[in-house]
Amino acid sequence: MVCLPLRVPAACTSPVYSQFDFWVGHWRVTNARGELVGYDDVTKRLDGCVVYEEYHDAVHPSLGIGMTGYEEGRGRWHQDFMDDGGFVLALDGSLQNGQMILNGTDYVDGKPRLNHGVWTRRGDEVEELWTVSLDGGRTWKTRFDGWFHRVRTR
Repeated sequence: MVCLPLRVPAACTSPVYSQFDFWVGHWRVTNARGELVGYDDVTKRLDGCVVYEEYHDAVHPSLGIGMTGYEEGRGRWHQDFMDDGGFVLALDGSLQNGQMILNGTDYVDGKPRLNHGVWTRRGDEVEELWTVSLDGGRTWKTRFDGWFHRVRTR
């Protein structure tokens, strides 16, 4: 008797798992003035269950890694981002009106800092606008306004 391996169907095939696919690609990242700030490689991994980001900062040479996935049981997206400078941030949110909106909290000198990230598809480009608040959301400052320009590969 020959036992064949059992093929389990891919778990992340429903359309919701494709909501953030507009960000998948190889990117040259500029600020709003068009100045180079980094390079980003965003791929789908683990049978399409994870959007994996590897960001290379061109201004302050560093590396950041992000993993984003849809939590079906909670009906939301979750991202964990960390970099080689010790920065760690967990974000949660959803796709709203075509924009991926994720929010989270990190701490500066023991005080909470609110983080609000919005990824917006603009034609073949993506804008990531990341704002922060140190006063509970009364005022916000831009921490990152990155424009992702797709790098053509053969």
